[in-house]
Amino acid sequence: METPYACYLQLPDLLGLQRPRTPDDQSAQWADERLFITVHQSAELLVSQALVDLKRASQQARHGHGPAAMTGLRRVTAVICLLEDHLALLDHLTPESFASFRPLLDNASGAQSSQFVELFQQITAPDCPSTSNPDPGTTPGAHEAGERELAEEFRALRSAVTRWWTRHLLLVERMIGNQVGTAGTSGLAYLRSQIDLPPHATHD
Repeated sequence: METPYACYLQLPDLLGLQRPRTPDDQSAQWADERLFITVHQSAELLVSQALVDLKRASQQARHGHGPAAMTGLRRVTAVICLLEDHLALLDHLTPESFASFRPLLDNASGAQSSQFVELFQQITAPDCPSTSNPDPGTTPGAHEAGERELAEEFRALRSAVTRWWTRHLLLVERMIGNQVGTAGTSGLAYLRSQIDLPPHATHD
């Protein structure tokens, strides 16, 4: 009988989604592939929450609710920071173990994640959320200060994204080096082209 906890979180469904393509009798490779799947699935869940919070923060900013918008942006930044730390789990895969099940991915690649693409496009857009309709009781000086604080929170969010990308580049460099990406991209060169990083960021 399911507990209310398992029912509320739909645990049977959630824990049934990790399905390695490695045969069960290859236990070491099976466990490595399951870790790879688990890390990416949980990352997608976190990104889905970041998108919800970013959309809400933008709406709050447009309606003049600066403090609430800043709280939302801080939460998105916290999720991005967690995603950066999350990549450390894949440091427990050796390049050899990844290479053993990599062919089973077919052409699957993280670059195909529509959620990551949407999140990073929104965060790297030229304009940050602004309080276009400030509360009627807000003085011009207070409004300008709020705008500066909101812009600062957005810069912190962009910095968190840059750190994530750098960490991801380091991971890819360790796992596949200069090999072609899983989806046929140029690998490291392709990843570098997606964000403005120093020329030798992967070696810092």
